[in-house]
Amino acid sequence: MKSLLHAVFSGLILGVTILIVNDLMIKEHSSKFSYSLFQNNNAPANYTQAIEASAPAVVNIFIQITDSDYDGSKSDSISSTRNLSSASGIIVNKDGYILTNYHVIMNASVVGSTIFVQLRNGKTYQASIIGYDKRTDIAVLKVSTKDVLPVIPINLKRKPRLGDVVLAIGNPYNIGQTITMGIISAVGRSGSGVTNLNTLDLSPGLQEFIQTDAAINSGNSGGALVNSLGEFVGMNTATLSSIEAQTNSISFAIPAELSLNIMNDIIKHGRVIRGYLGITAKDISADQAGYKNKSGIIVTSIDPAGPATNLLRTGDIITAINGIKVNNLKQVMNIIASSMPNTSLTFSLIRGDEILETSVLLAEQN
Repeated sequence: MKSLLHAVFSGLILGVTILIVNDLMIKEHSSKFSYSLFQNNNAPANYTQAIEASAPAVVNIFIQITDSDYDGSKSDSISSTRNLSSASGIIVNKDGYILTNYHVIMNASVVGSTIFVQLRNGKTYQASIIGYDKRTDIAVLKVSTKDVLPVIPINLKRKPRLGDVVLAIGNPYNIGQTITMGIISAVGRSGSGVTNLNTLDLSPGLQEFIQTDAAINSGNSGGALVNSLGEFVGMNTATLSSIEAQTNSISFAIPAELSLNIMNDIIKHGRVIRGYLGITAKDISADQAGYKNKSGIIVTSIDPAGPATNLLRTGDIITAINGIKVNNLKQVMNIIASSMPNTSLTFSLIRGDEILETSVLLAEQN
C-alpha cells in the first residue's frame, strides 16, 4: 500500500514540475517574440544595408580639359582647367574596371582632356578608356591602383521582375552621390539605344531596357540601378522625353547582364563583335502574309554591299533560321547579332508561291 501511495505521489510531483517548466518556457518564448515583434514594428523601414553594399562602388566621373591661351607678346602660355561633363560609373570588379555610358565619355577624345573618377569617400583616380560600344551606349574605363576598391554586388541568377523595388544611385547635376527609389515599371522594353545625348530610340532594336520610375536626372547616366539587396540590376542611361509631351518617372536602364557581357567583349577583343546580315525587315502577321504560319518577318530592303545580296530578296518572308521558328524581328536581330562573323545561317523562306531555303555567310557588323 505504501509503495502504491509513493508511486502516485511521485507521479503528481513530476506532473506539476513539467507543467511549471512548460509554463515558464512558454512565457519566455512569448516574451522574446513580443519583444522581437515590438522592435520590428517600431524600426523605420529602410534600405540602409542595400545602400551600404552598393553605393561605395558607384563613382562620380569627371572629364577635365586644359585650355591654353597664348599671348603673342609673351613666350609662356596661360592655361585653365574646366570640366567638360560630369556623370556616374560603376566599379564592377576588383581589377578596377568601371562601367559607364558611351555618351558620358564621348567627348573625352578632345586634346588635353583627362577622365577622373571619384569614390564616395572622396578618393580620386585618373581613368583610361578601355573601349566602348556606341550601339548599346556602353563604355568601359579602368583605374590602376593598389588600393582595394569597392565592387558592386552582382547576382545574375536573380532576374529583375515587374514591381521590384529599385534604387538609382548616381551624381545628378554634379551635386554629389544621390539615391532615389522606385519600382521596375517594365522589363524587356525594346529599343535601338541612345541616338544622341538626350534621345532614346524606342523603336524595335537589339536592346531590352529596364523601365523604372526611380528619379533619374542629368548626371545619373552610367550610375547603378540596384535592388533592395543592393545587387546590380542595371545601368541608368536615359529618361523618356519628347517635344510633344512632358514625361515624369519614365526612365531606362541597360540590364546588368547585357552591360557585363558587352564589357567582357570589349576587354577581350577591344570591341563588340556582332554578325551582320545586311537587311532591314518588319514583323508580319499571318493575315498580312496570306500564309498559314502565325509569325515571321518580311524583308523590306537589302544592303547592296551586305552578305544577303543575291541570296535574299525584298518581299521574302523569313519563317525560320537554322530550323528555329521566327516569332518576330527582335528575335531575328538577336540571333544575327549573337552569331560570329563567317557563321553560315540557313533561312527558311516564302518567296511568292515558293517555299525554299538559302544559306548566308554573315559578315561583321561595323
